[in-house]
Amino acid sequence: MIACTIGAMTGVTPVVMITFGLFLAPIADAFHWSHGFVSMAFLMLSLGMAAGSPIAGRISDRFGTRRTILVGFILYTGSLALVGLLQANRAVFLVIFAVIGLTGALPSTMMLARVVATWFDVRRGLMLGIMAGLGNGIGASIMPAIGLAIMAHAGWRATYPVLALIVLVTAFPVGFVWLRDAGNPITLPKARAHEVPADDIAFPPHAPKELTHQDTLGSAAKQPTFWIILLTIASGAGCITALIAHLIPILTSRGIPIAQALLIMSVMTRTCAVWQVIIGHIMDRTRAGRTIMPFYLAALAGILLLQSSSFIAVVVGGFAVGVAMGTEFGALPYVVSRYFGLAAYGRIAGTMYAAVMLAQGITPVLMDISYDHTGNYRLSLGAMTAVFACGSLALCALPTYPTGSTKTF
Repeated sequence: MIACTIGAMTGVTPVVMITFGLFLAPIADAFHWSHGFVSMAFLMLSLGMAAGSPIAGRISDRFGTRRTILVGFILYTGSLALVGLLQANRAVFLVIFAVIGLTGALPSTMMLARVVATWFDVRRGLMLGIMAGLGNGIGASIMPAIGLAIMAHAGWRATYPVLALIVLVTAFPVGFVWLRDAGNPITLPKARAHEVPADDIAFPPHAPKELTHQDTLGSAAKQPTFWIILLTIASGAGCITALIAHLIPILTSRGIPIAQALLIMSVMTRTCAVWQVIIGHIMDRTRAGRTIMPFYLAALAGILLLQSSSFIAVVVGGFAVGVAMGTEFGALPYVVSRYFGLAAYGRIAGTMYAAVMLAQGITPVLMDISYDHTGNYRLSLGAMTAVFACGSLALCALPTYPTGSTKTF
C-alpha cells in the first residue's frame, strides 16, 4: 500500500497534468508560440495515455504488474526529462508529451490499482480509495509547489528534469523494495474460452469455485455491464475534466474574484481526494455497482449550483462536483475487479482507462469550440447536465456483483 500510494503521488496526473499550467506561459514565451498551441500538449498527453493504457494492461497480464510498473517508472522519467532539451520544434514538442503519456501509462494509477486489488478483497474499495485518492491528492498538492520552487531558481528547462529525478529516486526504490504482486499464484484453466492464464493473481487455498470464473476482454465486452461502466465513467470524467480546466474563466466571467474561484477549485479537488476513500468504504459494503448512482448524480446538482448567483451555493456546487469526481475515479478500478475478475484485469481496465483518457483529452477542446461559437459556456454546461442525467439512469441498470469472495483481508 505504501509503495502504491507513493507511486500514485508521482504519476502523470500530479507531476505533469496538475503542474502543466505553471509551464504554459514560460514555454509559449520562450518559443514565441501561442498559448493555444502549447495547450495542445495536454491533449497529446491524454492521447498518449489513451494509447498506452491497453498496452500496459496486456504487458501486466503477461509479465506481471510489478515488472511493468518498475520498467514504466524508468521510461516515464526518461521521457519527462527530455522536455528540458526541447528546442523550437512544434512537432517534437507534441511528440514528447505524447511519449510521456504513453510511458506514463505503465506506472499509472490503473496499474497500481491492479496490485491493490489482487492483495485485498473485503477492504478492496477502501484500500483503492486510499491509494488513488490520497496518493493523487497529496501529489497534486505538493508537486505544483515543488515545480514552482524549482522554476523560480533554475527556470522551466531545469524543472522537468529535476521533477523526473525526484520521481525516479522516490518512487522507483520504494517500488523495488516493497511493491509485490500478490502471492499464491495459480494458472486458470485454459479449457474454457472465458478464462485466461494468469501468473500474478492470488487466490487462497480452498477458494470457492465461483472465483475461477474470470472474464477476458472479449467476454467482458459482450456484456452490457462493460459498456455501461465504460460509457458512463468515460463521459463523466471527460465532462468533469473540461469543467475543471475551464472553472476559473467560467466563474470569473460571472464576476467572481479569482481568489474565490481558486478557493472553489481547492474545495473541488480536495473533496475528490477524500471522497475516493469514502466511496471505497461504501462500495465495500454494497453488492452492486449501481450504488454509486446518487454520487455520480451529484455532478448534475453541482453544475447547476456553480451557475448560482450566491457564492455559498457555488462553493456547495464545487463540493458536489468533487464528490462526483471522486466517485468516478474511485469506483472504476473497483467495479471492474468485481464484475470481471482479476485474471484479465489489465486488458479490461486498460481499455476502459483508454476511453477515459480519450474523453479527458477531447472534451475540453469541444468546450472551447462551443465557447468560440456561442461566446459563453451555457451550451457546454447544459450538455454536461444531460450527460450526467443519462449516465445516472444507465448506472441503475448495473446488476449485483458475481458471487464469490476471498475474504482474505
